Amino acid sequence: MASTLPASAARLGKLRRLQRISDADGFIRVAAIDHPENYLALFDEDLESVSFAEVVESKLELLTAMSGSSTAVLVDPVWSFGQAVLTAAVPGSVGIISGLEQLAYSPSGFGTETVVRKAWTVPVLARLGADAAKLVVFYRSELTEIAASQHDLVADLARQCDEAELPLVVEPLWYPLDGESLDDSSVRSARAEAIVRSASVFADLGADVMKMEFPGQVGDPADEAAAADACARLHVSIDVPWVLLSSSATFDQFTTQLQIAAAAGACGFMAGRAIWGDAVGRYDADRRAAGARTAVARLDQLHDVLRSSGRGWSRPATLDEAVEALPATWHETY
Repeated sequence: MASTLPASAARLGKLRRLQRISDADGFIRVAAIDHPENYLALFDEDLESVSFAEVVESKLELLTAMSGSSTAVLVDPVWSFGQAVLTAAVPGSVGIISGLEQLAYSPSGFGTETVVRKAWTVPVLARLGADAAKLVVFYRSELTEIAASQHDLVADLARQCDEAELPLVVEPLWYPLDGESLDDSSVRSARAEAIVRSASVFADLGADVMKMEFPGQVGDPADEAAAADACARLHVSIDVPWVLLSSSATFDQFTTQLQIAAAAGACGFMAGRAIWGDAVGRYDADRRAAGARTAVARLDQLHDVLRSSGRGWSRPATLDEAVEALPATWHETY
């Protein structure tokens, strides 16, 4: 979604949904709990022994707790989207986002093929009242044929989302090729540059929000300075909002990452296990409740980081601008 006022006036449905996943300051604060089988693995390595009901119960407990400190939640179609609506675990004042991708999980990690769910489509999400659709893309631009097919897919989904006026969130994820290791400083540098480049690639293809990995490391002043530079370059390369994902970072690491990214222009986060990891597993009710309280406290702390280090994405139109952009007959031809 372009940031100019005429474009916003031409996509009021999309703008309204973006407003619903944001707070009054324009910050996007999303508790992500759409994790598939890797969520089940927190209960038992034998996924077959984990019941559908206990996963639904766990996710709804967390959604009930975290919704009050989130502008939106990122939920999956199997264990949490419908159930959260039906039980009001997510109140109507909190936005709902869901992923279109079908991830292939194994104990060693996710497969890198980009596959969309056959029945969980853009029109279905729009009909269900979702406020945004998300797509994970395991992306290496060097793999030109695969990258080209991913570009085509994202462009097509962006077109579908435009028709439904449903914002599209794209999440490009870097992964190592054979022979690459993040123990190698040159690979770490190449990864950071690839993250920066991927933002503009998918924003240009029609993404409305970019959900980005942190382009660097924290813990060393030189590394953090390099990451801050990469975040700044990422920000100026796109004209859509971008938020930070937590990946495998600890909460303390993610807090530092968000401080750096927000100072460079990131307007929020969509984060998961770094926030709620202490609450998930075959624990008694007291431990689960304590973990949920910890998750809420972490969400509030991240909100403080955004308020102190960043600024929101939105600038509402003035009265004069609204009158000019939307004359009396606008509703007749929209």
